[in-house]
Amino acid sequence: MRFQFVTRVSIGLVVSAFAASSASAQSAWDVRAPTQSAALKWEMGYLALSAIDAAQTIDCLNRELCVEGNPLLGRHPSAAKLIGVKVGLGLLHFTAFSRINDKNPRGALRLAQISCALQGTVVGLNARFTFQ
Repeated sequence: MRFQFVTRVSIGLVVSAFAASSASAQSAWDVRAPTQSAALKWEMGYLALSAIDAAQTIDCLNRELCVEGNPLLGRHPSAAKLIGVKVGLGLLHFTAFSRINDKNPRGALRLAQISCALQGTVVGLNARFTFQ
């Protein structure tokens, strides 16, 4: 039951992030270069995957099926600590991405794609604990 709630919340976050990005893409982002717009969409995907990772990790830790792999967080961090770190790192990542996107859109696109691939891999690896 808890997993279904976490999954629904995660899916809702992803859908709302992409819906917001496509709605905004039609208005504010059309004046930007196509590469900048594409990079921003990939960055939104990364941030959505990061939220899913946090939800999966919190669920897994609450069910005592796993331990956190990040040594900076400890083996059993609280949900508040996980969310705080994810939000802080997300803001830092987005700030760096935005600066790069203004100066080098192709570089920002590659950064966002690589970040998305890495975060997607983490989400995929976390899925092995989801169905236990």
